[in-house]
Amino acid sequence: MAGPPLNTLVLDSSQTEIAGRILRDGGLVVFPTETVYGLGADAQNSAACTAIFAAKGRPADNPLIVHIVDPAHLELVAASVDPLSRRLFERFAPGPLTLVLPRAAGIPDVVTAGLESVAVRFPAHPVARAVISAAGTPVAAPSANRSGRPSPTDFDAAWDHMHGRVDAIVRGEPSQVGLESTVARVVGSRIELLREGAITTEMIAEVVPAGVPVVTVSSYQASVGSTAATGPLPGSAAGPAPVPSPGVRHRHYQPDARVVLAATGEVWATVSRLVSDAAGRSRIGVLAVSGRCIPTSGAIDTRVDLVTCMSLDEYARELYRCFRRFDATGCSVIVAEMPEPTGIGSAILDRLRRAAGQV
Repeated sequence: MAGPPLNTLVLDSSQTEIAGRILRDGGLVVFPTETVYGLGADAQNSAACTAIFAAKGRPADNPLIVHIVDPAHLELVAASVDPLSRRLFERFAPGPLTLVLPRAAGIPDVVTAGLESVAVRFPAHPVARAVISAAGTPVAAPSANRSGRPSPTDFDAAWDHMHGRVDAIVRGEPSQVGLESTVARVVGSRIELLREGAITTEMIAEVVPAGVPVVTVSSYQASVGSTAATGPLPGSAAGPAPVPSPGVRHRHYQPDARVVLAATGEVWATVSRLVSDAAGRSRIGVLAVSGRCIPTSGAIDTRVDLVTCMSLDEYARELYRCFRRFDATGCSVIVAEMPEPTGIGSAILDRLRRAAGQV
């Protein structure tokens, strides 16, 4: 990060007017959302948005999501909204859904990585909405983590990532979703999911007209696919073209510990092997669902730090907090149970694979 450390203010949820003023003045503010904590700047201020990239160490070809709370501000962000996108906003906004739309003229290049599209979300979290309302402007806000690391889902994690790098952090309750928003776009007569999240493929399919396919596309497909929604994508021999959504190409969500994925029936065999191979008192974190893979007899080795979630929603909510916990307790390896790739399990599996370096 260039320049001296900032004197980061800690604000509580009653001080959103102060946060809004900082944003209007070109500053950076971290605030809670229902998905993860976000790092916000005035989306119409190029210099302020450039400072987001410096604070995070974020690659310049990774676009930002613009957050709004006033439907009248949509025209400040998007040049147009097609009928299918409008239908999705009507059903899922405010909430953890981001849609990629044609970019309005007032959104600077730094926000969109030079693309002719922009990612837009209406957050549901009351503190996030109060901060954005107080700012009176669309707010660009990626997750408030150092680039590549797990996103913060509580104040302590946000503080560890961003104190000294931003002007203020708004203290709020832990995020209730725990995973970044679903990102989708309409391309022709189909809907493409560019990043999976709490708004699942199945949920979107229930809302759109019969016969409209909802497909998940890879980061490669997103960058070289149809230009109907995004316009021509810049690229050269110097590097790949930017993709229209964050979180789909660059290294993401990785804790210090090595992440090993295991199917339900293989979790404890994997843990046992790692325990026997571990030197000295090396610790192993285990993240499981509903105890289905935990042995019912015999003592668990004291080097194992076990977290059992009772549902996939809890797994999603606790995933990044558990990564942080395991790093803090000195685990060298994290064994994570792979959920079935349906519903929110697909989004969890995507984050786990990225954390394990498989994507």
